[in-house]
Amino acid sequence: MKNYLDKSIFKNFKKDLTARYGTDKALRIWDYAKKEYLKLLGNEPDLDKSSKEYSFPAVALYRAVDHFAPGEALDVTRAFGTKTGLRLKKIFGRITALPGIPSFMWKHMDKIAAKLSDGYEVKNYRVENDKCFMDIVSCPLYEKAKELGTAEATQMICCMDKEYMNGFRGIDYKRTKSVAEGDECCDYRLTKSF
Repeated sequence: MKNYLDKSIFKNFKKDLTARYGTDKALRIWDYAKKEYLKLLGNEPDLDKSSKEYSFPAVALYRAVDHFAPGEALDVTRAFGTKTGLRLKKIFGRITALPGIPSFMWKHMDKIAAKLSDGYEVKNYRVENDKCFMDIVSCPLYEKAKELGTAEATQMICCMDKEYMNGFRGIDYKRTKSVAEGDECCDYRLTKSF
């Protein structure tokens, strides 16, 4: 079984834990998270990839921090999400700085938006030459975390999203709501900015 804690965007979480709690406590939290993640995988080995890659790691990390530092898990995981989102923002900014990439993205925004929203329940979907709007009313990552009794863990992923989406050149991105934070939808508003 692939362990997405070690092989994905979550692998740097251990460094943040070490900076916050010291080496010994960080290792205990990390080991607990790995066991929790493997337990989740063992209970649902045929689950979809996005749950294995995002929901399960977020839930496992949240539970591990909560176990060793009760009351701190939401702040710790959200801070990590924001930090990771800022790192990804720089990467996406460099990629989309290549000549022609923003124009290419807008030319194919209908296909890109359809692919990125696949598996989500979407309302008010609209793609035009200079804008792409959609309201995500049901997020499978959130729904899986909620089913596991740790819905708030998904806020880490939302914090990443809020930051890295601002890295795409040629797109003015706004989102003021989040299902994972208790709103009725995630209101994505992308407008052409070149």
